[in-house]
Amino acid sequence: MEEKKYLVFTRKFRPQDFDGIIGQDQVVIPLKRAIETGRIMHAYLFSGPRGVGKTTTARVFARAVECEKGPVVKPCGACSACTGITDGSFLDVIEIDGASNRGIDEIKQLREHIGFGTARAKYKIYIIDEVHMLTKEAFNALLKTLEEPPSHVIFVFATTDPQKLPQTILSRCQHFRFKRMEDPVIVGNLKFIAEKEGIKAEEGALLMIAKAADGALRDAQRIFDQAVTYTSEGVITEKIAGEMLGEIEFEVINSLVESLVDGNAPKAVKLVEDIFSAGFELKKFLGDVIAVLRKMLLIKTIGEEALRGMAQEEARYLEALAGKTDKHRLLYIIQRAIDAGILMERTNIPNIVMETFVMEIIFSAAIDADTLQPSGAARPAERPDAAAAMPANPAAEKKPPMMIESIEEKKEISVLTKDIIEKRWEAIIEAAAAEEYSPIEAAVRTCGIAAFTEPDVVFLVGENPFLTETLKKNSALLKKLIKEEFNMELKLIIQGKEEYKKKYAVKKEMQDEDARNHPTVKNLEKLFGIKSVEIVKKPGGQ
Repeated sequence: MEEKKYLVFTRKFRPQDFDGIIGQDQVVIPLKRAIETGRIMHAYLFSGPRGVGKTTTARVFARAVECEKGPVVKPCGACSACTGITDGSFLDVIEIDGASNRGIDEIKQLREHIGFGTARAKYKIYIIDEVHMLTKEAFNALLKTLEEPPSHVIFVFATTDPQKLPQTILSRCQHFRFKRMEDPVIVGNLKFIAEKEGIKAEEGALLMIAKAADGALRDAQRIFDQAVTYTSEGVITEKIAGEMLGEIEFEVINSLVESLVDGNAPKAVKLVEDIFSAGFELKKFLGDVIAVLRKMLLIKTIGEEALRGMAQEEARYLEALAGKTDKHRLLYIIQRAIDAGILMERTNIPNIVMETFVMEIIFSAAIDADTLQPSGAARPAERPDAAAAMPANPAAEKKPPMMIESIEEKKEISVLTKDIIEKRWEAIIEAAAAEEYSPIEAAVRTCGIAAFTEPDVVFLVGENPFLTETLKKNSALLKKLIKEEFNMELKLIIQGKEEYKKKYAVKKEMQDEDARNHPTVKNLEKLFGIKSVEIVKKPGGQ
């Protein structure tokens, strides 16, 4: 008795009709409608990522067209055409690998055979996979056939890289774009296979497999097949899936994100140490953390729309976690995480980089009120005074101080000072929240007012390179806000912290205790996180 050969899941559960194709309604619905109405074209192009069903759909389409009862949306599955296309023995459906048959000779041979009629079918269908791999000469040879195809010939091209196809080819095809499979769709398919095969698997494990597949259903089925072989416990757990994939469990990733949000430094550092000791790649771990933070930021920004494509349990969890913080804080954490990831690529101590990142995020949430707040609403009135580090303006010293009864009330200002700008900056922040000014909202919240040199120049220091560049590009919006608040035009000089530090360093020699506690030095320490300042006396006692 011949031993039955094992059939892998990707082949065993390959769809045989349109109803079996999941997650690609934007392709399936118009193809079914074309068959129902008899509007069958001579050339189709299926493009999209690997493993999402392009070739499978081409075969299903061929089966629907060639079925003895067809063309029909639901092929019978029993006739010689249906069974022959399934096992590859049907002579009038020819599959060609564009990667290994990419030359002009192969295409010329194809053109010679196209003129012959079908063996026994209604159409002769050519399915060319990875068609973008054909040479320029081969495309030119194919073009003539596409321009004047025989009535009995249908081309179905499949490619992962449609932009490499000449426009002359693209313009002669109906183009259908396949999309990456969403995680819930993949998880649903894996549950279906598990039920059919009598396999027990935790939903967390299936979600981990779906994410590892990166939108490719075929890859997910292959990984799931491997997981069944890998486990010896009778059930595929999240832990087993993580071990097999070399991935960190979602629970660990989520725990670190929770620690960042809740400000739990000991827990966060311990998690980083455990991950590093277990041999996992911290750069990949940080990428997983960023992915979770990004989803939370989208939830805070666009609401319910962001939950599409997430598993129900994941959506509920992230929605609750996002409710503990605000979008400005999340944006700041993501930016710092990206910076940490770049630094990891340049160092052989990724664990220290990761630990420093988590501690910076947690400690920054509890910065003293008189420092720059890197997230949420800043407190401009209490920002450090760095005016002493700026060029002196004698004219400013001659002007008398200005008395304002209530800074909250809008009053006519005859003499503007840095103190007034700082006290009214909160109103500018609130105005920046309006839709018209949304591009600069985060930048306005986090920038520092370094100095105001009269009569009309404001020096602003950006929190990080990204926000500094945002403020520079949109300085006209900020000028408009300032004019609305103070009823006067001001010039803006916007710099990043590093740029500011280099240009305006403190150069005064102070040795005694009073000098070390001088407000200028203290303010620079707060603004830039300087631990020590070298003070040098210039000639002339300045």
